[in-house]
Amino acid sequence: MGLREYIIRRVIYMFLLIVAVVCFNFFLFRLPTLLLDVSPVDLMISDELRRNLTREALQELYARFGLVPDPDIFDWIYMFWRYVVNMFTGDFGISFVSQRPVMDEIMARLPNTLLLMGTSSIVAIVLGIWTGVKVAANPGSRKDVSAVTVALFIYALPVFWMGMMLLMIFAFYVPNLTGKLITFPLGGTIDYSVWVSAKRDPLGALVIAGNILHHLFLPMITLGVGGYGGYFLYMRNNLIDVMTEDYILTARAKGLDENQVLYKHGLKNAMLPMVTIIAMTFGFLINGATLTETVFNWYGLGRYIFNSLFVLDYPVVQAIFMIIAITAILANFIADLLYGVLDPRIKYG
Repeated sequence: MGLREYIIRRVIYMFLLIVAVVCFNFFLFRLPTLLLDVSPVDLMISDELRRNLTREALQELYARFGLVPDPDIFDWIYMFWRYVVNMFTGDFGISFVSQRPVMDEIMARLPNTLLLMGTSSIVAIVLGIWTGVKVAANPGSRKDVSAVTVALFIYALPVFWMGMMLLMIFAFYVPNLTGKLITFPLGGTIDYSVWVSAKRDPLGALVIAGNILHHLFLPMITLGVGGYGGYFLYMRNNLIDVMTEDYILTARAKGLDENQVLYKHGLKNAMLPMVTIIAMTFGFLINGATLTETVFNWYGLGRYIFNSLFVLDYPVVQAIFMIIAITAILANFIADLLYGVLDPRIKYG
């Protein structure tokens, strides 16, 4: 099977998988209505307010959120059809809490999440792969054992605990010890005073960027260090396995320099499993930010979905769930294609 036929098959498979996710997404966040016979509107308004509403006002409230009171089988079919049509046109409905379109709320927070997860992932990937390659060249050495011990310790630490420790150290103790010469914010994405004053400054964009980076530092380090251990261990173990292959022995027998054997022959093949891991990491960028954004009060999708779960704002939750699922499916597809680019020995079929 050629590359073209393989891509067509994968696209069809992706389409079927997305259809399955859409169906699952619809019913998952409506289970309270199905099992408990409770409508989201019942959770939004009190019994007293419900008694004071006219029938027309109550029907208008249900219609605003795409719901039907006491739905039967035909109403469920109608709601599902509307859900599918709206989903594929980018209309995720109205938030129960903010009363604003969910897509507007998502787009307001998405850049912050991409900034946080993008920078922290780059830090974790680069450091993890670089140190993994360095220690894999001499497995069993003191440097290797020390690096593995540190990586395992970091890998076992809960991300939210690490974030709280960094906040305590760098946002509380360090400012007190240095007389507030070195300070880090306790949370947030940008200082409101900086945002207001920067609008009147000709260099306001630079001031805003600097303030955002100041707030970004601690959550980025938290996620970067938290992800470092996994990348390091995967890279080290993959490379050690590769360095025992016959073609590595052949390369050494040809008289190639050890660095050439390690980087030209070993690293390229050891990167194959890493492609999938890295692709899936970027596929779950939003999901991975939830706890860190909550700890640092970062204005992103992770904290948004965390807060929405508590108030049962299911249009928001199902929209973000759908975005995560589609992103993960696309990332997996890209990883499969990259396999053939990195290793021509792989056949599509």
